[in-house]
Amino acid sequence: MPQTRRAFLGTAVAGSASLVPLLQARGMEAGEWVALPKGFDANGVIRLNSNENPNGPSRMAVEAITRAFSDANRYTQTNDAVLRAAVAKRHGVKEENVLLGAGSGETLRIASEALTSSTAHLVAASPTFEQPAAHMTRLGRETRAPRVDAMLRLDLGAMVAASTGAGLVFLCNPNNPTGTAYPLSDVMSFIGDVHKRSPAAYVLVDEAYFEYCDLAGYDTAIPAALADPRIIVARTFSKVFGLAGMRVGYGIAHADTIKKLEPWRLQNSVSALSSAAAVVSCELGGHVKEQQKLNNEARAFTLKVLNDAGYKALPTYTNFVIADIRRDPKAFQAECLKAGVAIGRPFPPLDTHARISIGTMDEMKRALPIVTGLLQKA
Repeated sequence: MPQTRRAFLGTAVAGSASLVPLLQARGMEAGEWVALPKGFDANGVIRLNSNENPNGPSRMAVEAITRAFSDANRYTQTNDAVLRAAVAKRHGVKEENVLLGAGSGETLRIASEALTSSTAHLVAASPTFEQPAAHMTRLGRETRAPRVDAMLRLDLGAMVAASTGAGLVFLCNPNNPTGTAYPLSDVMSFIGDVHKRSPAAYVLVDEAYFEYCDLAGYDTAIPAALADPRIIVARTFSKVFGLAGMRVGYGIAHADTIKKLEPWRLQNSVSALSSAAAVVSCELGGHVKEQQKLNNEARAFTLKVLNDAGYKALPTYTNFVIADIRRDPKAFQAECLKAGVAIGRPFPPLDTHARISIGTMDEMKRALPIVTGLLQKA
């Protein structure tokens, strides 16, 4: 018997808890689905490979999604306007300063395509979040990739030196996959140095992990982006808000820069359901504080276990850690998966490091004895 929309919505609302694993899309890494036993069954493999929020979205966000099903037959122009206004209100900016997209990844794609060329390269660290460099490869354009330093921090001096003639400089702060971060004063000095060396270059500051960063002096570059047309800040609802599977994010920049980037955007790229969840999330300060607390506790526990076991894991300002396991990370990833724990893939040129996302405290208490046990067998 065909199910009516009313019946479907009733079922969805009643069983909204079952939506959470799907909304999180846990198990997605670098744009590719990782084949994991039992699909999305959270009771199977412990998924510590993709930096998602293991606690999922707020209940209010899930309820907003189920309500939005009633408008699933409508296009999203109205939803876009509502979401843009909500994001602008959250950050105290004007709507003309907001670029919406399918996760922050769309902002990175747009900037990579619009602001580089065959004669204006990208600067992106090695390693850092790979999407901008991946877009450059697809376009046949150059990426210059200064390696992170001995403390796994972005080498800001080397990045400045590589920026001569650049179209775009990508600064992931905190950086994925190393978890290191710089205070705002260092970021602003870096941007100033880039502008001196390469006045035409844009700097995109990726703040995907902003809410997790508790480094002294750390703050957003959004005020600078409003004043300087050569600065863009990317944000996402995928991390602290637990909406990785909904694919919704945004960029904030000077109005003139938004006008330059907007034509590159795929219209209607943010679904009505994603928009509904994100609009509600913009007002959930209590949810953010709770997620910060849970992440900090599990992160501190994880760092202690790894370091106590003799595998150096530096302080991190994100929802993941990276540890020197002193062996091939790809082979170790396979061993962990076989034992029921999914960890991050290799991140060249860090050829002895493994990235482990922060799960719930229960997940970490179950997973870390497996991880350290496998390491100590070697």
